[in-house]
Amino acid sequence: MLPEWLPWLLQVNDSQFPSGAYAHSMGLEELVQRGVVKKPDDLEVFLHRQILPGLLAFELPFLVRAHALAAADDHEGLRMMDDELDAWKLAAELRQASRQLGSRRLALVQKLDTDPSLAAFAQSGAPCHHLIACALELRRLPVAAAVCAFSLQSISGYAISAMKLLRLGQERCQLIIRGAMVALAPQLEGVISATPERIGWFNPLLEIASMRHARANERLFIS
Repeated sequence: MLPEWLPWLLQVNDSQFPSGAYAHSMGLEELVQRGVVKKPDDLEVFLHRQILPGLLAFELPFLVRAHALAAADDHEGLRMMDDELDAWKLAAELRQASRQLGSRRLALVQKLDTDPSLAAFAQSGAPCHHLIACALELRRLPVAAAVCAFSLQSISGYAISAMKLLRLGQERCQLIIRGAMVALAPQLEGVISATPERIGWFNPLLEIASMRHARANERLFIS
């Protein structure tokens, strides 16, 4: 029997879902301009060495906790996590990008899901970071599905941005996304079943790239 949540997941995780993600490279544009990522092979290395470790050590454990709070309608706890996430994002440009994406996603989700608790959270003055908005959006899904969906959004966001910055075709782009998801998948069960008590991750490469990008004279992406 088709799970009730599957059509919802397919709709909100579709690349055409208007979250505004297409306007953000999350620091990748600066890394391309600085020659750190010059070709598709470099993008693959960047995803495996910079993005996947960050997902496993920080964002996915954070999402597992936020998803549990969202599923329990614990908006006070969710607000505390939203504020903590705000503090973790040191680079202003990345912080703002995450807030913009989250607010936009949550605004659209409110139109598709009329649960009044979503509007209450959006109007609470919370930063509405993208990860928190995703936890609310996917709160009725099994946590494994939510974690997979968020991982795919994150990885494909970088890969699709790279198509505007590098000589990278659609086929190679999809192969790179597939390779990253295959490498990540075996580790997701461990993230879900044993979320560490202390969650943290620092990626100076992305933070510095984002800070430099904010001062760039010319740029294609907002972040």
